[in-house]
Amino acid sequence: MDSFRSGGTPIPRPIPEARRPPTDAQQMLRVARSYYLDDVSKVAIAEREGLSRWQVARMLDEARQLGLVRISVGDPADTDRTLADAVTAALGVRETIVVGRSRRLGLEPSLDSIGSALAGVLARTVREGDAVGFTWSRAIEAMVTHLTELAPCDVVQLAGAVTLTGDRLGSVEIIRQVARLSRGTAYPIYAPIVVDSAATRHSLEAQPEIAECLDRASRLDLAVVSVGTWSTDGSALYGLVPPKLAEEISRAGAVGEITGRVFSSDGRLVSSEFDSRVIGIGAAQLRTVPHIVATSYGPHRADATIAAARAGYVHTLIVDAPLAEAIIDRVEGRSAARRSPS
Repeated sequence: MDSFRSGGTPIPRPIPEARRPPTDAQQMLRVARSYYLDDVSKVAIAEREGLSRWQVARMLDEARQLGLVRISVGDPADTDRTLADAVTAALGVRETIVVGRSRRLGLEPSLDSIGSALAGVLARTVREGDAVGFTWSRAIEAMVTHLTELAPCDVVQLAGAVTLTGDRLGSVEIIRQVARLSRGTAYPIYAPIVVDSAATRHSLEAQPEIAECLDRASRLDLAVVSVGTWSTDGSALYGLVPPKLAEEISRAGAVGEITGRVFSSDGRLVSSEFDSRVIGIGAAQLRTVPHIVATSYGPHRADATIAAARAGYVHTLIVDAPLAEAIIDRVEGRSAARRSPS
């Protein structure tokens, strides 16, 4: 049975890449060293190794996929421990990491900085044999480029697929790349995150591959999620929903979204009808995961992040400094309002 995007458009299943003779490992290393370290052109390498330029390009791609070559571009950011402690106390989470300005250029924190911090948390937290679930977000996509080591683990997709054009990494690509790096097993979901009805969702979730993935998601050791706001520029999910329905959900009090589950300021699900059409781990099930690592970026996500933390969707929180400051302002402002006489 074909999977469907929201609206009923079929998503073709991926065709396995044709098998090809195994690459000579020593030759791959020579090619990679020459190109990346010695600045030798692909043409010159091809002539020396008796290969075509196309074969050299494929060999370089394979070296990156296998983790033999890792490329990092950026200016590492400092962390603000004082602000992190204040956010931890304000929200009642276990741990907060606040990403500040970059060390060398003094640039404001970016999504790439958040991704780098997330990669560091995973490298020190994941243990061999763990089951680790991932949703999709731009911060998690950025994390993949910074992740250089990870204990062997099962890598589970937490919600239906978000697909992107060009060389961007969608949900399935992230799952497969992380699993390849960790030498673990990938559990992708080849189905859209939102479908047209609860009946369609039940039908798709009954398919063996998706059922296996969701079963593994019910036994996670760690979940990696991102907090989105319910707005056009704050959530990948928002743009997948018909505009009229998105507006109805907004009027019902939606402030944020995690793994496709839309919640209000008190953390409750906003629309049971809409929720029944989302493929992936449920809100109640997510809250049972022993360790939830959540990223959030930008001060406009303050209300959504506060609601997510207080609803039990966050244990370790990774945010940028402007968002951390906005969270403190919101929490202190509400506390002051409660103390003021009426």
